[in-house]
Amino acid sequence: MNPKRVLVTGASSALGKAVGRKLRTEGHHSTGTVRRIHAFESLPEFDTLLELDLNDPGSFSHIKTDFDALIHVAAASYGSPDLLMSVTGLATRHLAETAIARGIPRFIHVSSTSVYGSIDDNELSSMSRITHQSPYGLAKWAAECFLNQLNDELSSVSVRSPAIVGAQKNPHFLQKTRTLMEEGCPVITASNPDFFFNNVIHEETLAEFLVHLAVTYTDGFRAFPVGSLQDVDLSELLSFMSRATGYEGQIVWSKDSDRPFSINLDDAIKLGLEPLTALETIRRWTHDWH
Repeated sequence: MNPKRVLVTGASSALGKAVGRKLRTEGHHSTGTVRRIHAFESLPEFDTLLELDLNDPGSFSHIKTDFDALIHVAAASYGSPDLLMSVTGLATRHLAETAIARGIPRFIHVSSTSVYGSIDDNELSSMSRITHQSPYGLAKWAAECFLNQLNDELSSVSVRSPAIVGAQKNPHFLQKTRTLMEEGCPVITASNPDFFFNNVIHEETLAEFLVHLAVTYTDGFRAFPVGSLQDVDLSELLSFMSRATGYEGQIVWSKDSDRPFSINLDDAIKLGLEPLTALETIRRWTHDWH
């Protein structure tokens, strides 16, 4: 495959760095964006850096070189609803319009399963109904709607990620449980022990998929969730984490009013996702701890 020129937003994040490493491994030329370029002497994962502030659409004029694809990792996860919509929602539209103006044919967007809001289905897929949103989920959903509006001019994919594990600590159930185990909390409460959990993906697995899409995807707009293969239930996953952390406390299983759901990977696998099993995802994550 001929080397591609790929622009990656959010280059300093753990996922952004993983994308940069994968691009380099495959021989592509990568440019990473950072909010303030003077704050970085370099990011070794990227060939070049570009200053880009999602809260300042005027900075998008810095994108002057023609790229073969744009992988949009950067977003705001916290803050006021106005900030989230500006940085995570509207900025995606401005960035997509810039991609069209610069002749960038592919736009790969890292979205979130938060777009679904309250989930009542046993299985989550690209066809699942969108319901109530958190401000963050609403902003991600708005970003997807903007991309869908531009599908005649831009091939774009919105990859709805579940909990991401890896080098960076993210505020999800698994990370919170790991923290409690490492702190030696005497009792940890969890629910749905018999549920075959696959609502997790390792950042390296996700980065590999994003790069694959950036160099191969040619259709209009698509949006779908990703995750891991189901192989063991949640009680076994937490038992593995207990052994990895040396946790000696007690895990108490309780009934939860929220129905657990799994993630259907069919759409993602058809487009090239090579998922790990949930246990292998957690095992790889434990290697990141050291």
